[in-house]
Amino acid sequence: MHYGFSEGYKPHLNGDYPIYTQTSLSDKITENTKEKGRREHMSFVGLTFFKDHIIGYGDTKSSRFVDGAFQDDKKRQRVLKIFKTRDYIVCTYDINSFKTVGEDSKEIFIEDWLKENMNEVTYPEDLFKRFHDYLMKHENLLALNEYVRFFAGYIEMGQRVYVKAAINKMELSIKRQYVVEPFPVYGGANEYVEYFNKNPMLLMSNEQDIKENIKQAVNKFDEELPYNPVGGDIIVKTWNPQK
Repeated sequence: MHYGFSEGYKPHLNGDYPIYTQTSLSDKITENTKEKGRREHMSFVGLTFFKDHIIGYGDTKSSRFVDGAFQDDKKRQRVLKIFKTRDYIVCTYDINSFKTVGEDSKEIFIEDWLKENMNEVTYPEDLFKRFHDYLMKHENLLALNEYVRFFAGYIEMGQRVYVKAAINKMELSIKRQYVVEPFPVYGGANEYVEYFNKNPMLLMSNEQDIKENIKQAVNKFDEELPYNPVGGDIIVKTWNPQK
């Protein structure tokens, strides 16, 4: 069985249903296809759900799209993509920053926004709604087909809960699922999703083994790809529910 979350693939979990979806524009709007994939499918992040804890993991590489090609973002050498509070753990991928326009013009880094806001809410679902509200209130330069994506997890009353979200300035999509058995979910660069789809057990271990297995994948794609969208330090964190 393939355990990774990728486009068109539905994980074998109970309770897969949308809890909140908001679209601010008609579905008939045509996106700018020239920008399709401009900054998406970057990074590799994921969560592995065990019976009484969740392990999150992600790379720290940041990429820039310049003159039709990807390159390392030299200004941002180490971008954190895994975060946790006492209530939940969350990881983010694809777009890791965006620019606002107008009187308050500046670049917003997703990691900074998360650090400032994630302790203000108890559930990740509320965090994602809060982020979408932020995008709606601040005019920004995100393209219609550019999304910030999240995975989150927590354990409540013994139930393991997995939440995924895709957010841009016009749309908020959140789904939550109940995890009934140990299970990894991950996303990012297609090559990495496909690699771990074939080897899901590489993410079903302890912190150190998971880190080493991701490093091995990075080394493999360093040699095989013209540009590897994953790299830098591999961060692995374990979240335990508060007793």
